[in-house]
Amino acid sequence: MYTIDDYWSRRLQGASRPQQSQLAGWSAFPEPVDGFIEPELTLREGDPETAKILVVAAPGAVGKSSFARHLGQTVNFATVDLAQTSPLGGNFFKGGLANAFGLNALSAAAAGSIGLIVDALDEAQLRAGPQGYEAGLLDLASIAASNAGLPCVVFGRAPAAEDAYLLLSAAGFSACLFQIEFFDEARAAQYLLSKLPIVARRNVSVQTAYRTHQQAFNNLAVETRKRLTAVQGGSEPRFAGYAPVLDAICEFTLDSEELNPKARFANLASTSQIELIRDITSSILDREQKKLIGQFIEQHPDLPEDVTSCLYRPDEQLRRVASVLFGSPSPKPPVLSDPTLQTAYMDMVAQFAPMHPFLYGSSWPANLVFAGYVVVWALTQGSGADIARKAIRAKPWLVSSVLFELYVKWLSTDAARVLPLTDVGILYQALNSQVATGQRASLEITAEVDEKTLAVQFEILERADPSTGVATQGHTWGPFPSSTGSILELRSPFSNVFIDASIWVQLGDDINQQIGAPTEITVAQLTVSAKQILVHQASGDTVPERQAVSLVAEDADCSAVQNVVVKDAVLAVSWPGAKVHPWISYVAEAPVAPPDIAFMRRRLRRILTAFRSHSKGSLVRLAAKIDHSRMTKDTRGVALVNRLIDDNILRTFEAGKFYVLDTDMMGLLLGVDYQGLNQLRFTEKCDAYLASVAASAQG
Repeated sequence: MYTIDDYWSRRLQGASRPQQSQLAGWSAFPEPVDGFIEPELTLREGDPETAKILVVAAPGAVGKSSFARHLGQTVNFATVDLAQTSPLGGNFFKGGLANAFGLNALSAAAAGSIGLIVDALDEAQLRAGPQGYEAGLLDLASIAASNAGLPCVVFGRAPAAEDAYLLLSAAGFSACLFQIEFFDEARAAQYLLSKLPIVARRNVSVQTAYRTHQQAFNNLAVETRKRLTAVQGGSEPRFAGYAPVLDAICEFTLDSEELNPKARFANLASTSQIELIRDITSSILDREQKKLIGQFIEQHPDLPEDVTSCLYRPDEQLRRVASVLFGSPSPKPPVLSDPTLQTAYMDMVAQFAPMHPFLYGSSWPANLVFAGYVVVWALTQGSGADIARKAIRAKPWLVSSVLFELYVKWLSTDAARVLPLTDVGILYQALNSQVATGQRASLEITAEVDEKTLAVQFEILERADPSTGVATQGHTWGPFPSSTGSILELRSPFSNVFIDASIWVQLGDDINQQIGAPTEITVAQLTVSAKQILVHQASGDTVPERQAVSLVAEDADCSAVQNVVVKDAVLAVSWPGAKVHPWISYVAEAPVAPPDIAFMRRRLRRILTAFRSHSKGSLVRLAAKIDHSRMTKDTRGVALVNRLIDDNILRTFEAGKFYVLDTDMMGLLLGVDYQGLNQLRFTEKCDAYLASVAASAQG
């Protein structure tokens, strides 16, 4: 329905191309998109026929930038890539129009002869900070709002696009929100058939083979995707219709060393989409090794097999690809006893390595599937893990949903594997990259009874219905074992993070940190490396218990923070020395209590704030989660859960599978409400209740 021919060309008609741009990131002539396949768009909010700001949301790497460029070409709109411009701020677009296209460009835009397509909202949000980001969006909206002005189109990943839509709507501008969907069956097949000849052009022999056996190669690519969709979970569009996965299928299909498409069907024996991805990438690595060894043997036919088998092995290839992607030194080659052979081998590697299928150009991955494979390999092999983590901080685009799925698969295949705490933030960021509109990524970290072992769980949450407070059950991964021996870093915007463990958490990217409600962090050490903190309500969420953010630490270093902004949320902080600017207004100080009562307070707070909106009711939690030793810790915690049940503060249903929290009974018997617990507002009535439970447990 919302296609370029039927909708966009009509709504955006009337623009003329401006003069050539003089400003970085601003383009009057978007580069053509080779093999472009138009994605399906669905309308999420607003009136698409009257809106002057058309916001397009998308999960990562589904082709939003390609769509933006193609749309700009089709309707003669100029494009603005916010990843390449200066940071957003006041008069960013008005000044940018004049600087890019000449002094008359602003009046031309107001008159409807220049239109703007803006890409990379999510990157702009990170770079500009809350105030500059908001000022830039409002500046853009004021241009589109002129009577004769054309609608402006803005693209971004789902959370940033949703935030932009809500911000503009709240400011009184007419906006609507679209979402780019993953490719459906027809579009995915179309994408494969369009991309295969592009991949074939990279190699003369491959191009010749493809022209000769085009239909057979096309069938192989389609069959590979069918195998991907046939396995359990493989039909989900986020895999079967995800452009990087389709790219990997094309690379797998057109292997220059195995150009017999009929023989390739034997390699499609995977049982899951991630295993198929691993098979595809592993096959490519094996064939690259065979290709080099074959040529090396032609030059040195007397070389023993035990020598050739150690050349250009998959690990060496991955180390070389990783050095390119991460900007690290090239790895040492295998040592050959004959110096002449050593030199010949290095010369051949110098020819092969830059042309590796996992690479595109001098420093880019061929696609996110290969990037994800290399990053997970580096993180899980140990020797290159720290280099990979540093590279991810500098190049966040290396993080993708494929990375998350590959890493989780690695964890799940061996129960003895432990998730390093330093990788948890990376995985949470990767999970965030695949959420769609109406979803949020969640992270929960809880200490086991020994306080040294951690349980880490990831989840995709469906947003609660504002009218009922009920959310749909999401997808859960874990819990995975971790340990307290390293630092958890959260640098990108986050929400739905729940941590209760004696660990060190570091927030911020040295400039900004956005924290969305609900979030509860109770840790031993908290470091905030950011000049500005923005605490905000989850977009469009009005459920009361989801509006609180609490940061509690035994010790903290938050001296870098100059400004704290709280918008439509409640912030509570507690650590020694918190009563200073800019935290003093948000300090929550629990009354001093004996050790037993302090323990019971923490158990009560941990148990009751664990209840969140759920498809089973307003405030629900799996009984097994509440009864687990991670929650209760000892007999006092067990006694507390039993008393809460006896007093009907917690009620069971579905044969004891779930507990429901009765907030009215909680307030009546404990004298504290849900947000009060978040803010450590323990009352005498509450302490008396806890003292009674503790005494019964010890008696």
